[in-house]
Amino acid sequence: MLNLIIFLFGLAVGSFLNSIVFRYNTGERVTKGRSRCFNCGKELSWAELIPVLSFLIQRGKCKNCSSKISWQYPAGEFLTGILFLAFFIEWQKKFFDRPALLVFWFLIAAFLILITLYDVKHKIIPDSFSYSFLALAFLSKFIFFEINLLDLFLSLLPALFLFCLWFFSRGRWMGLGDAKLMIGGGIFLGFPGSIYAVLLGAFERIGV
Repeated sequence: MLNLIIFLFGLAVGSFLNSIVFRYNTGERVTKGRSRCFNCGKELSWAELIPVLSFLIQRGKCKNCSSKISWQYPAGEFLTGILFLAFFIEWQKKFFDRPALLVFWFLIAAFLILITLYDVKHKIIPDSFSYSFLALAFLSKFIFFEINLLDLFLSLLPALFLFCLWFFSRGRWMGLGDAKLMIGGGIFLGFPGSIYAVLLGAFERIGV
């Protein structure tokens, strides 16, 4: 039952993250006003804002004008729910005595989803997102875990590698935002987790 609650909580957070993705840097306040259809401008009722379910019931279309709703809405909500649940299960197994760590993990998960969705839609990662993620990763690592300097150094090597790719290719092979993001990713994942993350990203880019 608790796992279901965490998953539903993740869905709700994912819905909020979507509103940030579609409003950030547009002049609209993220926390002001109810969501609306971007095509006809109609404000959405509560029944149209139920994460994932509303999208399925409406068959991916606005009830008012029948324009297509972006797949990023249900995808972002579902991925956030799954990631929250995965972090919660991992926390239960190993770190149940550190409740504050779970809060940090949820925040980190939220920023990972936010960065991913924003990058997919706008093809850029805002520095404010990357630096916030870095700060959370740094704090969670240094507050809750014993630091191994060798592990910390090794975990940052993938970020250095991505910076080199960006520099020598002049941005053709790798965006600077990806390299910045990997600093926080390296700290959070540690070694060899950060290596696996870069390899997974490389395979994804080449379609393997």
